[in-house]
Amino acid sequence: MAFEILDCTLRDGGYYTSWDFDDALVQTYLYEVAKLPINTLEVGYCNHPAAGYRGEWCYLGKERLAWAREILRPDQELGIMLDAKDCTPERLPELLGHLVGTVDIVRMAVAPKEFAHGVSLARALKQLGFKVGFNTMYLSTYSEDLREFRPLLEGYDVIDVLAVVDSYGGCVPTQVARQITAVREMFPGKPIGFHGHDNTCLAFANSLAALEAGAFGLDATFVGMGRGAGNTRTEMLLVEKARSGVEVDFDAVASIVQQFETLRDTFKWGSNLAYMLSGAANLPQKDVMDWLGKSRYSPVSVVRALKNQSNALLDDQAFPALSTGGLPGEGGDTVLIIGGGGSVTRHIDAIRRFARAGGVCVVHANTQHLDLVGTFGGRELVCLPGHAAVHLPDSADGGAVAGFVVPKPPRFHGTVPTSLKSPVFQAAPYPPSEGGGLGPVSDIGPLALAFGAARAVSARKIFLVGFDGYAHASVAQQELATEIQATINRMRAEPDVSVASLTPTLYDVATRSIYAEAQALEV
Repeated sequence: MAFEILDCTLRDGGYYTSWDFDDALVQTYLYEVAKLPINTLEVGYCNHPAAGYRGEWCYLGKERLAWAREILRPDQELGIMLDAKDCTPERLPELLGHLVGTVDIVRMAVAPKEFAHGVSLARALKQLGFKVGFNTMYLSTYSEDLREFRPLLEGYDVIDVLAVVDSYGGCVPTQVARQITAVREMFPGKPIGFHGHDNTCLAFANSLAALEAGAFGLDATFVGMGRGAGNTRTEMLLVEKARSGVEVDFDAVASIVQQFETLRDTFKWGSNLAYMLSGAANLPQKDVMDWLGKSRYSPVSVVRALKNQSNALLDDQAFPALSTGGLPGEGGDTVLIIGGGGSVTRHIDAIRRFARAGGVCVVHANTQHLDLVGTFGGRELVCLPGHAAVHLPDSADGGAVAGFVVPKPPRFHGTVPTSLKSPVFQAAPYPPSEGGGLGPVSDIGPLALAFGAARAVSARKIFLVGFDGYAHASVAQQELATEIQATINRMRAEPDVSVASLTPTLYDVATRSIYAEAQALEV
């Protein structure tokens, strides 16, 4: 079965790395791809500046693209993607004109409601001299008669390759075959491609179904690296080519796969229950990816909330309000909040010295370091934001904590296990929730709940340890860092409270030394 492969590993995989890739990895990738029967390499985006950090492969320039062009074989096409919703035809010469002769094909992914705008961009790209690819999004939502495709007929003369995209990863092979056949009939003589997502683990099967229905080419990424659950795997398509008699250098394939498997160990893309359910329900990859990236809620809760089906599974149980008088032991105005960063382990002896000498109330903001519960010599509280309770080790509920702190209702079912032995208190987050959330449940971060606990016990001095920040942040980590910084900013603006980090941090907050503070208390 003859077909073409468009590999978009760097472009689609950038959703996990913020389009930052190690130069050595990219160089190996390009040199090995040049040995393989891959027709087109889509290496990233050329975009206008936008808010937030995105790396080099989202803002590609001529020098980097010319470098890639030199490595690839002359018969391989070099491609980039354009973010159509942020472009106008008038600005394309400024953005891409200098890349003519270096870049062969410019593609854009366009939602049906934006097809007319996409056609105007395609016409401008064609005038500049590029081959034009048009990716039509949301395949699983198209009507059987493809009425939404009609605006594309206006661009028949300027669209060189038309690819349909299973954006939600929810299509099945029979559906893909039916739609590919219908699109081919609507655009006779036009090469039709397919871009599969792997939410329901059918990306490869759907790709084969597209070929059987007459698709010209397939999008894929190595190790399936791509947004959300990922994509059809390039190596599987190469195996399919080899099976049909095409010569494939599998040493080159293995060299690339090894590198991206290492990245997968770090970023953990791939299908899971949430992606399976969201694919079947036609839920956006981005929304599921964003919520799962926060690691606060169970996959089922994420999907139910996005489908507005959460109300039946809410926990409205009220617990005693956290207060200084409700806790055992002596009071005090100092709280030490423990985050999840590696600095806690590195400086644990000094942290324990400080906690014991100062008689402080220790608040565990999350579950990362609960193996240390009971070792600080005083009152300890454990916060349970989201579904953190599912990560509780048995040792955390053996009488070593003064209590667990949960948000006020409504909460998702399972937030507060009925098996907890230690007291459970509820606290309002700080800053107060302003309505944003996952379905009917307010989205309360670990630090906001920990700050709420500190306010509830009348803390005047709040010290942080383990809030290290992210040196090389993914998109999800960037959002978490922004949230944490905003939470810190709100608390340190309070006139009656001081906030400082006692371990190294990338956050903008007063920083002191845990060693100096411990020593001062011990004198």
